[in-house]
Amino acid sequence: MSDPKNQPKKIKAVAGGQIKWIVTIKQWIHQGFTYLDKTERFYRIIWELIPIIILSLVFIKLCNISIIYSLIIAIIITHTLNWIFNYNFWTCIDFTFPSVSNPGNKATIEYLSQMQKRMEKYDVITGCMLYGSISRKVWHNKSDLDMRIIGKPGIVNGFKIYLITFKERLIAVKNKQPLDLYMADSIKFLNKMRDDEFPIFLKANDERLIQRYKKCIITNFDQVTDLNKLS
Repeated sequence: MSDPKNQPKKIKAVAGGQIKWIVTIKQWIHQGFTYLDKTERFYRIIWELIPIIILSLVFIKLCNISIIYSLIIAIIITHTLNWIFNYNFWTCIDFTFPSVSNPGNKATIEYLSQMQKRMEKYDVITGCMLYGSISRKVWHNKSDLDMRIIGKPGIVNGFKIYLITFKERLIAVKNKQPLDLYMADSIKFLNKMRDDEFPIFLKANDERLIQRYKKCIITNFDQVTDLNKLS
């Protein structure tokens, strides 16, 4: 039996095909909650609960709406904002609409080059890796960027890494870049990635990565011209 990790991704829109509304519906509802590692899941829950409570109270006090309706409206608003700004919004749009594509080879390389420079400045980040179609050399105009970051252990460091993850998602939204980004608490989380996707490293200052992958060669994206020729 084949490894589930090595199976193709679920159905998504292709150029000239049909709109896949089911992708948007599922991603809006799910938003990766069951996939997240423990630290990121904890802060995502907090990030949902606090605005829901605040908005519910505002609607009850100012709009004279019942508690139930206030709660429902607050949940919809908060969950939607998280979907847009704290998930992988453009990945969802790309996978839903056949006519939408990523920014292209040149713009994506520039985006990754700038991200690499940001990651180098974050002392708390010890590893930043690309998986997915880029690592398999089959990147195309409907591909997203499957990226994972790992950092120093500890409660305070975990919070800092979460804020960096959130910031990078905001930058991706601004650049219309389909970014599938998650933070890992440990190497165990990286084992969820496909076995045929050896990572492309933007940063690798972590002994755990060396033990896991043996060889961690950093790619200088300032010197890259073709995303399908990375090694």
